[in-house]
Amino acid sequence: MDVSRRHSSFIRQRRIAYIALGIMVSLLILCFRLAWIQGTAGIHLSLYGGHSLKEMSVRQRQEGIAIDTGRGQFTDRHGQPLTGGVVWTPVLFPDVDGRAASHGQELAKLLHTSKGQLLTQWKGLQSPLIWRDGRGEPVQIHPNEAGRLLKLAPSLIELVPYAQRYRDLPNGRQWLGFMYERGERASELPMGAAGLERTLEPLLSGVGETFVSRFVDAQRRPLTHVPLRVSAPSNSHYPLQVQTTIDLPLQEQIEKLTESNHLAEGAVVVLDAGNADVMAMVSRPFYNPAHVDPQQKTDWSNRALKAVTPGSIFKLVTAAAALESGVVQPQEQFHCHGAYGKYGLSCWKKEGHGTLNLEEGLAVSCNSVFAHLGERLNAEQIQAAASALGLSRTVGWQDRDLAGLPQFRPMDHEEKGAVFGSHTNASDPGVRVQTAIGQRDVLVTPLQAANLIVTLLHDGQVHAPRIVKRVSYADGSTLLELPAHAAPLPQGSRSIRTSTAHTLREAMEQVVTHGTGASLRNKTWKLAGKSGTAQALKNGRPINHQWFIGYGPIERPRYAVAVLVQNASTHAANQATALFGQVMDLLAQSS
Repeated sequence: MDVSRRHSSFIRQRRIAYIALGIMVSLLILCFRLAWIQGTAGIHLSLYGGHSLKEMSVRQRQEGIAIDTGRGQFTDRHGQPLTGGVVWTPVLFPDVDGRAASHGQELAKLLHTSKGQLLTQWKGLQSPLIWRDGRGEPVQIHPNEAGRLLKLAPSLIELVPYAQRYRDLPNGRQWLGFMYERGERASELPMGAAGLERTLEPLLSGVGETFVSRFVDAQRRPLTHVPLRVSAPSNSHYPLQVQTTIDLPLQEQIEKLTESNHLAEGAVVVLDAGNADVMAMVSRPFYNPAHVDPQQKTDWSNRALKAVTPGSIFKLVTAAAALESGVVQPQEQFHCHGAYGKYGLSCWKKEGHGTLNLEEGLAVSCNSVFAHLGERLNAEQIQAAASALGLSRTVGWQDRDLAGLPQFRPMDHEEKGAVFGSHTNASDPGVRVQTAIGQRDVLVTPLQAANLIVTLLHDGQVHAPRIVKRVSYADGSTLLELPAHAAPLPQGSRSIRTSTAHTLREAMEQVVTHGTGASLRNKTWKLAGKSGTAQALKNGRPINHQWFIGYGPIERPRYAVAVLVQNASTHAANQATALFGQVMDLLAQSS
């Protein structure tokens, strides 16, 4: 009997030991599991701008709101900010006790709204809310009103430094672009929808938001004497900073010039004559980057990168083609009688220009001279000259396999333009005559037109206009340096000869001294350039595109400028020439 009892006791003890061992193993597995989750999952979340589980557990007792997306910022060439700015704006926290109603009228006045609207929105508040105006912009509180606002609703309203990406003002910087918030996926951060915001999106997206929050009790009442808590990603490299080539003061002054000249549609491009850097690029009509309707492309589309009919500025290309192919000599004499006699073509000067050579014909923009050249040239010769001068192809700075991007192309939706249409019979001499004077199917962008001038100043070498200079980490160290470089020539192409570029520059000087640009003779600098008036149709109505492209000062060229006035009246004087002169005077004053 004793033996049986001892055997049962032994079995029971062994079972208890097994159970204890099982519990210990389970506890060890659970501990290892929790440690793994805290370690690896926390790291994983941090890499994507998230938070560790420890931080998330604390957040369960907090109410907060994002005040900065962590997105990269833009500056001009001097380091002046183009995006980013801090405004002190009110954040409303849920009013679980209805305490705001006692001061509703005073609060509504300070928040620029009505009492009814304020209390209705506050009553239904389930999470903190940045208070915005009717346009959706965060309300800015004047320093004189801040103390009074906080005193009226302690713990229910806090003032926070909110990162505002753009100023709520129209401007002509469509090259910068705008942000797009998708309504159906509101939890995701806004993304770049156009301009540099879009083309540099992979670099700008950042690693996480900055939050401001407060601790609350189980009933969501704020804990007293506990200050607001700010939490941000702990990564010293982000957000990145993109330094552009833009000169912000110059950009702003040219924007004002386009307004004072009542320029409704068009563009102004200013390039550094030394390396083709974009110093200013203004597009009209203006857009407001803080309020963009993506469906309305007329405002936010960058007209400096859109191709339109160039008119007589294309005569520079025709002259280059004629000189390069040897179908004309610089001093050959032409005779203009007004009417050309073929193809329904006539010169803009009804009585004709009389006898003149190539340079003189370019200076006075004689259609008859260039109609003769158009008949002598074949389509391949005209196309080759255009390509050699940077037309009918994109010229904006670009590179491959840079910063993890297979194609790094900052200029957003830059158009190629064209010389001949895809279905045009270029063997028809009438087609070539119209092409030679910059009509028919010819399309050129203002950026290409300004860069054409830089090309002639460099004896035929085509540069790639650059708008981004450097991408830096938050600590100032360099991530990417984007050096200025030449635009590669298309396969089978060659540059124009130095003598051809020299002849064309001399002709552009004559444009100002006694040609179609004579109104520019009394400007601060001695200037050179070429005017153009292109005939087009808009909604079936005849209109003109007015151009002037050129450089200055002649003695030591510093800037190349293209001005386009779109959809002008057929009876209007060339507004582009006058605006070009004003831009050049502005550049002279700031130099």
